[in-house]
Amino acid sequence: MPDPNSRTDAGPPAGGSPSGDSDADGESGLRDRPALLAATPGTDAVLDQLRTLAVLAGLLVLLVTLIAVELLVRI
Repeated sequence: MPDPNSRTDAGPPAGGSPSGDSDADGESGLRDRPALLAATPGTDAVLDQLRTLAVLAGLLVLLVTLIAVELLVRI
């Protein structure tokens, strides 16, 4: 029984030209990497997301701290 997922992004393009996906910068194209690796975001995008999460976590900590202080002051 043939593998239903035998088609991957790895390997040469369908046209047979191995230089079809190469960049001028010398980086390999998407066809040279497995599909999962090609779907992972770049370092810059991950750092932006982590920075956003850190800011949101800081705001949440500030909010919880202010609520805790408000409750302690009322006692």
